Amino acid sequence: MSIKDRLDDWVRREYKWIDREIRANIAKNQMRDYAEDLIQEMMIQLYNMKEEKIEQLLDNGKLKWYVLSGAGMQLRSSTSPFYQRIRKHKMYAREFGLPGTDANIFERIDDTEELSTECYYICMQREIENLHWYNKTLLQEYWIQGLHLDDLHAKYKISKKHLTKDLNAAILQIRENCEECDN
Repeated sequence: MSIKDRLDDWVRREYKWIDREIRANIAKNQMRDYAEDLIQEMMIQLYNMKEEKIEQLLDNGKLKWYVLSGAGMQLRSSTSPFYQRIRKHKMYAREFGLPGTDANIFERIDDTEELSTECYYICMQREIENLHWYNKTLLQEYWIQGLHLDDLHAKYKISKKHLTKDLNAAILQIRENCEECDN
């Protein structure tokens, strides 16, 4: 049996376990939107490795460790291939309100048809009122007033990275609490 065949067998056997572990332990909470892309990135890396390295990892039983530790590094590093190809573009789309793979109902009010539905509007207003004052202020200035991250950064002296993280967390919370409007 060739090394690639052994790798195929291993992936068929372990894919569900890898998927579950990456979603539960690596790409969780705010990073859950990246789980599927991250799994695919690790599969690409596996199949592009030298056969000697694959054989060594299979023989030593270290292939699971390699995939999980590699996934963690890919997700956290801003220089990784995963960051350059996937995560950076999703973050850019969120930051500048551009349509992208992470389009959501919370991009600029005037650009979003879904916000005109009564259910989303009522739910969104209710959820914004329930947010911590800091997140409420950020969302109102970013969303309603149309300020960009550069404006918020200049006004509050908070890094754009933290502003993006905090805005995304608030948006995710609202999105999860307004899921009933999807029905």
